[in-house]
Amino acid sequence: MARHASAISAAELRVVQSRRELRGGLRRLRFRVSQPSFLAAAAAGAVLGFLLARRARPGAVAGTVATALIRHALKHRAS
Repeated sequence: MARHASAISAAELRVVQSRRELRGGLRRLRFRVSQPSFLAAAAAGAVLGFLLARRARPGAVAGTVATALIRHALKHRAS
């Protein structure tokens, strides 16, 4: 019986620790998602996914991305 009680106690401790780790992980994720760089990367991924879904040819997507990068570079270079 004592062994059974200690096993239950150990399991309860693992559950408490797991909850604590989950809360910490969610806090870190919430912080990371709120960062502008993450939002920019997510937006870029969404655009790339949209382009891949609309155009079956990867070469066309690569051309579109290259054109966008060149326009972006020229825009910031002129400023």
